[in-house]
Amino acid sequence: MPMGQRSGIVIVILLLSLAFASPAFDIADLSHLDSGRVYAPNALWMENPIELTFGHSREVTVADLKGPAEITMIHFAMPATLALGREAILRIFWDDEESPSVECPLVDFFCDPAGQYDQVNTCLVNKRRGFNCYFPMPFRKHAVVQLVYDGDLPPGPELISKMPCYSYVMVRTKTEIPEDSGYFHASWRQESLPLGLREYLALDAVGKGKFIGWNVTVRRPGSAGYPVDMNEKFFIDGEKQASVELQGIEDSFGFSWGFPPSDNVFPLTGYMKFFKGAAAYRFFLNDSISFSRSLRVTIGFGENEHPMFREVFGKETNPLQLSSTVYWYQKEPHHPLPPLPPVSERKPPRMTILSGLSRKCYRPHRSFSHAVSASSCTAEGLRKKSCMLNRVTASQRWMVMPMMAGPRRFTTAAPMPGP
Repeated sequence: MPMGQRSGIVIVILLLSLAFASPAFDIADLSHLDSGRVYAPNALWMENPIELTFGHSREVTVADLKGPAEITMIHFAMPATLALGREAILRIFWDDEESPSVECPLVDFFCDPAGQYDQVNTCLVNKRRGFNCYFPMPFRKHAVVQLVYDGDLPPGPELISKMPCYSYVMVRTKTEIPEDSGYFHASWRQESLPLGLREYLALDAVGKGKFIGWNVTVRRPGSAGYPVDMNEKFFIDGEKQASVELQGIEDSFGFSWGFPPSDNVFPLTGYMKFFKGAAAYRFFLNDSISFSRSLRVTIGFGENEHPMFREVFGKETNPLQLSSTVYWYQKEPHHPLPPLPPVSERKPPRMTILSGLSRKCYRPHRSFSHAVSASSCTAEGLRKKSCMLNRVTASQRWMVMPMMAGPRRFTTAAPMPGP
């Protein structure tokens, strides 16, 4: 097929996927003549007043908006250095509230955990020499969008060079906001914990709303490999047994038998290598999870999971580190978001962890059903803590698989350089 035809097919497929993936890309509605006025506040670039730049302050209000209206897009340009970490914080306040409804490291908000990727492509956020967000964000009275530098540099030229150098916020005025419209929220967390003893908490929301997506990272600091056998649990309205419990973290993000060996970026789901672990995202658009009173979202091993997982990852010396950015809508007021840790603690730490995998190590046979003793695993491999957890057949369902050179089946992707 000629290159031109292939390019045309790709564009058509992309447009169709976006049209059905998100209301923000509903091409069927393009012919509707909207009555609202569109405007776009600018900030950060040198053409704007000094108080709208990081030459004046380490906290810049990039948009101060009157309602009723709806934010339809937010854009941030990359810094002049073309690098950004978790020192930049995005905050959004609705209707004169004191506690922000959005508070995240800017990079993690855009599915770019710790600022590790040159390019991200999803249906609602993307990055390539700039950050773009398409979540619809209606508000009734007032909205404030802030970008905050949480580091040691004072306002001035050096800080300007290290922070996003330009922003604009696209806004459409409304005559009113429907009563059943929720306010957009996003929150970031990170924790290193023995997952065999307690579960990772990603969201603890109070009120009426719906969960629409998240991005998550998992890693064993200082070690290659990580388990993929934890479940993602959604406890709706105070229930004791989760109504939604997705079995296997890679399955919950649309994959299976571990994450694939290469990065995969789709409109609604995706996976990317993250240091020696994994980063993944998923948007729940047609299957958003509604709640009337509360929603609690956790990651942990299932009740009927093999006890080996809780034994191995129940040791304080063998923690997993998880981080997450959760996106949801809800009625105000909202439960206060958890405070962000200091910027030094938001960086993925460099640690050497004892794995506790000394009793037995399982090596996959072609039939994936034979286990061998730890003596069959090389001492070098054990010293490097190279064993990882993975799935096998029903007859020998779970095993600890050594990370070995060369092609691997049913393993995580080869780790990217880093801690």
